[in-house]
Amino acid sequence: MRKSALHYLGQHATSIANLRRVLQRRVQRKFGPEAEMEAMIERTIAYCQHYGFADDAGFVEARLHAGRGRGLSARRIGAALLAKGVDRALVAQALAGEDGHDAEERAAARLAQRRRVGPWRRGDRDFDIDKEIAVLVRGGFGLALARRIVSGDPEEIHSLLLG
Repeated sequence: MRKSALHYLGQHATSIANLRRVLQRRVQRKFGPEAEMEAMIERTIAYCQHYGFADDAGFVEARLHAGRGRGLSARRIGAALLAKGVDRALVAQALAGEDGHDAEERAAARLAQRRRVGPWRRGDRDFDIDKEIAVLVRGGFGLALARRIVSGDPEEIHSLLLG
């Protein structure tokens, strides 16, 4: 069981709850649905936590940093972490620990850059500002912020990524 857990953790960063689900699926595949190995799974998880191979706080911090770099909103990052089984209080604490509004603006600017909307749109193409705003709103950003990023001063929006 330890070997399976360590192999999985070597391939993927994950939460404790997700590691538990992975190990339970592995037990069911290997030994059948009637197999009772909960105690072994819990000992394996305790071992991984003790030696620092699995840590929800570190997982949350890494996902938050990576998500912000990809242009994800706090709402999207939080939802993804909750889906992975991370404790709601830990997610809220991590999101509260960052510089809230500034991080959200930088993430929105990063998403606009990735999707080539707002200041990053190609000049030779026609555009629909409502569709560009919709890209950011679907990304989890508020309407006011999406409008500001898409139709704001390009120099100001570009400077968000540098700051």
